Amino acid sequence: MTETFSMILGLPGSGKTTFLAALWHLIDASEVETKLVLDRLVGDHVHLNRITEAWRRCEEVPRTSIAAETDVSMHVHNPADGTKAVLEFPDLSGESFENQFIGRSCSNQYVESTGRADGMLLFVTANRKADGMTIVDLAPLIAGEEAENDAATEAEAGGETKGEQETEWNHRMVPEQVQLVDLLQFIQSPPFARRRRRIVVAISAWDVVPEPKPNPEKWLARELPLLDQYLRHNPESFDLRVYGVSAQGGDVAGPNRMQLASMTPSARIQCVYEDQSGHDLTDPLVWLTASD
Repeated sequence: MTETFSMILGLPGSGKTTFLAALWHLIDASEVETKLVLDRLVGDHVHLNRITEAWRRCEEVPRTSIAAETDVSMHVHNPADGTKAVLEFPDLSGESFENQFIGRSCSNQYVESTGRADGMLLFVTANRKADGMTIVDLAPLIAGEEAENDAATEAEAGGETKGEQETEWNHRMVPEQVQLVDLLQFIQSPPFARRRRRIVVAISAWDVVPEPKPNPEKWLARELPLLDQYLRHNPESFDLRVYGVSAQGGDVAGPNRMQLASMTPSARIQCVYEDQSGHDLTDPLVWLTASD
């Protein structure tokens, strides 16, 4: 039976490493029912076991640096229909995605991995600052700026001048969703083969979204509208689903840590699609790897 390949990617700090630790525990410990079953793991077992042990202890999972990065892939199958799939984590640090954005280049290995990927799991985090302001947000500021400009004009007419300070541009000023759209456009251009793929946007740290929580699709449209519109208006390239994911179940550095630590580890996990919630992180992967 032909295997399907799925890539898991995202910018630094988007939640990929914590997801991997929770996923590995979930399918290895069999504490809750999962739709996918592990066949074998290929990659750095030492690093994977280290981050998973931190996750089990309800500690912050160590962030993967580009220097320590190694490829990890999980070979799994779906007992319901016998489908086999390979889940690849080609860039846990996310730093090479930043380098791709800045330097406009990538490795041959990344081109090969992307070329065989039938689906993509793209991580963004809910634990983030807003990318920017809307026209509605800017309206009162524009009005205030106009008043300041009028005052400045009057001051200049009276012989007063106001110095301006210039800020040197760097890539960290670029909004997250602009970088993500750029990276998705990147893989639709040569040397990459343009093709239609299933893509899951996984919103990590879903536990920090305040109540009443919107469903994940509405959150994406509200918080990352550029990314949402790009994915929805390119149906020839992307078939989209959006999930809310909390791999830790809460803030492990906060006052609820002891409560989280007392729970069965797999039961801490939250995986939300539309209005349905459960603990199975393989649920979005089943859709990604489905052959229909």
